[in-house]
Amino acid sequence: MIYRGIIAGALLALLGAARAEEVEAPLREPYQLVRTLQALQDEIARGNLEAHNAQPALLKRLGEEFQKADPGVWKDPRNSRAVVTFLLSGGSPQVVGALRSRNVLSIDAAILDGAIAYIEGRPDQAKARLGGVNPRRLPATIGAEIALVQSALVAQNDSKAAIERLDEARLLMPGTLVEEAALRREIFVAGQADDFDKFESLALRYFRRFRHSIYAGNFRQRFALAVARFSFAQQTDRFPRLVAVLEHLDRVSQRTLYLLIARTALVRGKIEMADLAAERVLTLTEEGSPERARARFYRAAARLVTDAHEEALLDLQNIEVDRLPERDAELLTAALTIGRNVRKALPAVSEQQHQSNGGQTSLRPRIDFSASLAAVNRAQSLLDQSKEQLKERDR
Repeated sequence: MIYRGIIAGALLALLGAARAEEVEAPLREPYQLVRTLQALQDEIARGNLEAHNAQPALLKRLGEEFQKADPGVWKDPRNSRAVVTFLLSGGSPQVVGALRSRNVLSIDAAILDGAIAYIEGRPDQAKARLGGVNPRRLPATIGAEIALVQSALVAQNDSKAAIERLDEARLLMPGTLVEEAALRREIFVAGQADDFDKFESLALRYFRRFRHSIYAGNFRQRFALAVARFSFAQQTDRFPRLVAVLEHLDRVSQRTLYLLIARTALVRGKIEMADLAAERVLTLTEEGSPERARARFYRAAARLVTDAHEEALLDLQNIEVDRLPERDAELLTAALTIGRNVRKALPAVSEQQHQSNGGQTSLRPRIDFSASLAAVNRAQSLLDQSKEQLKERDR
């Protein structure tokens, strides 16, 4: 039997101001309790920290109640499906495994065994069992969860199939934590597939609908790293569209994202993106702020390998190192070393080399900042040496 006190407690945590009399009716069925779990998770997608904190205790209690439930309860397919939903929503695999071994569940064994294999880290077995399952032929609550799992199982080798499964998950459970999770995953799969249009539309949807999600903070950091890494980040004509996406965020979030984008792009040698992102930060910060100092640094470092080299080097030399985070202070040392070396005379390039290198000349060589920042990626050695020099200077 599932006690109404569990439901009451969960709903009180879920809604905050819920009245006890509103949850007086006992909910005895596992599928009803799993609905409450899903409602709790939907609040997590809306940014409810209390719901997030209440989830582990509720999952634990559900597992206990499932183990004590009368075997006849599981004859109802809704209750058996609820066990899989419980498992894929963070529930105990030991509880589900015990029910599986008792042979009391009324559900397709392929779905049950595939879900258990996935949670236990046996992807090949999970794929073999779940590969032929059509999520659209299942009730939405379990179909969406299965679609999420299927997408994860094929994402590395088949981005198109992964996107199709994630689309299904979103369509089956709109407005829920399932949709929020599917959007987060699909945005990165679309980026890896270099589908900027899809990436853009999904990101807009996420920031409009789930920007307050408990998971949005981590997502924003990964999003910034992704933007700098995907090949479309080099296409500066798309930057205004990226700006339009990020304008759905508050000013502080935009500033944080652009700083992440600028730094990641800089270290990876994508100088135009680093420059553009740094310029955006300058429009979002006040004079004298640490964020503005970082933006000026990223912009100057990016411009070291452009026609504005001399001005950029002067800007770098005028930056107050103590206003930068430690890792940026190290990067500044590397950038200054690179900047001073870049302006040294370079060996002449023959006409034959000129032609084979697509127009690269001895007067204006094409400098790959990511290669130069092999002083940053070789950098550990360069930065370590620089640190030692700084220590010597301070003695």
